[in-house]
Amino acid sequence: MKNCTNCQAPIHAGDAFCSKCGAKVQVAAQAEPKAVAFQPKTVQLGPTPTQAPAPKKTKRNMKGILAGIFVLLAIITVAGYFFLNHGSSDTINLEDYVKLKFEGNDGEGYIVEKSVSLNKENLDRDIKKKIEAEGLNTESSNYNIDQLVSKVEFSVYKGDELIKVKDRKNLNNHDKITVKLLYDKSDLEDMIPGLHFTGTSVTQEADLIPLVGIDPFKGFYPKIKGISPNGRVSKPSKFEGKDLEIIAKATANYGFPFDYYLNGKEVSSNDPIAVGDEIEIRLNESGKNALKKEGQTVEKGKDSKKYKVTLADFEEGAYVTSLSKVDEDTQEAISKNVEDAAKAYAADRNYKDLPKFEGMAFAAIKDGVDWGGTFDSKIPQMVYVYSITNTSYGKSKTSYFVISKIAVIEQVENHGKANVHKKPGKTIQTFEKNAKKYDFKSMSDENDLKNYFTRNIDTYTYTMDDQLKSLINWTE
Repeated sequence: MKNCTNCQAPIHAGDAFCSKCGAKVQVAAQAEPKAVAFQPKTVQLGPTPTQAPAPKKTKRNMKGILAGIFVLLAIITVAGYFFLNHGSSDTINLEDYVKLKFEGNDGEGYIVEKSVSLNKENLDRDIKKKIEAEGLNTESSNYNIDQLVSKVEFSVYKGDELIKVKDRKNLNNHDKITVKLLYDKSDLEDMIPGLHFTGTSVTQEADLIPLVGIDPFKGFYPKIKGISPNGRVSKPSKFEGKDLEIIAKATANYGFPFDYYLNGKEVSSNDPIAVGDEIEIRLNESGKNALKKEGQTVEKGKDSKKYKVTLADFEEGAYVTSLSKVDEDTQEAISKNVEDAAKAYAADRNYKDLPKFEGMAFAAIKDGVDWGGTFDSKIPQMVYVYSITNTSYGKSKTSYFVISKIAVIEQVENHGKANVHKKPGKTIQTFEKNAKKYDFKSMSDENDLKNYFTRNIDTYTYTMDDQLKSLINWTE
């Protein structure tokens, strides 16, 4: 049963009008049937092709999804921090204004104490820019930069260790130094309403002068003036590749850079030096400071050098200090030379008889004794004793005379040349032939002769032959 579309009263089948309101009953039009076009059926000859299966969906890796989420969150966090603390026009990050300065060499570096501070000029400039950009009130622009900076304090750390800047003098290159900022955030923001302050710490690596390790005694050998065993060391001695001007410059700024030692004791101006002595030269604090100025330091274990003195180190050679060191040919030559001098001495005094050789002594000066005479008292001597009998007046009287002769000088054939320490020449022996180098002393008898030696025993150490010992009743 249908209802009237006007008053909703029931409509009976076949009614053309509503029995209640008289409205015409609307009859729905019947749909005409659609024409269907004839489609001929296509027949497939042969086997039916197999239909490819639909591709399966790839299963997502849950761990990869989670990792991506964490990375995204980290990026968002960093970006937000940067935006809030750096990118915001009303925020001042105090970390951007921390000053930290290093000086010195690697291993002995330090922080310049007054450098741990805020860059007041840059901070003041940027605060004013922020105030202008934000259009803050007049109260904000009347801040005092000195007062603001004074409210920020610092603590300094080497790694995790809290350090006192003025006491720390041993920093190494690339040590990590952290400056922590200590301040009351609200206190600063009360001074400049409308601005916000952030920043907690700044970490910086120590940037120090790297030191190059060197051997300061490479090529060192001592330069000794005079004749062994009475030479004296020359300061400074010779160094390979070292210019005396560098040593002079170091001395002017820091003091003489080296200390010299002879056989374990510091060298004094009067210490005689002989072949075989040990000289040690040490780099002192003045020398180390001079090296550091040039960016250098001493290699471990090379701050001193010991050197055994050789004949080639002496400018004038050496005297032999024992008779055993004089070879037979040299002794024979010296003896012949002295014999000629003795005959000439007797002839000058009109002795009829020739002088007779009585014996020989080698006289080496004792250490530390300074005694004058015809010869340099510090030089060893060859001592010859001759007797002569005078029968001029009908009486026979035997007297003696002593002839002292400078002993033997050792030299090297290439002494004084630049390569003497690289290719030392062979040792040779020479002796003086100049007659003026003889010292004659006359003795009236054997007792006088013995007294002569006795008087000098405190000065000389003698090595005598048996003939001379017997003549003067010598006992050792």
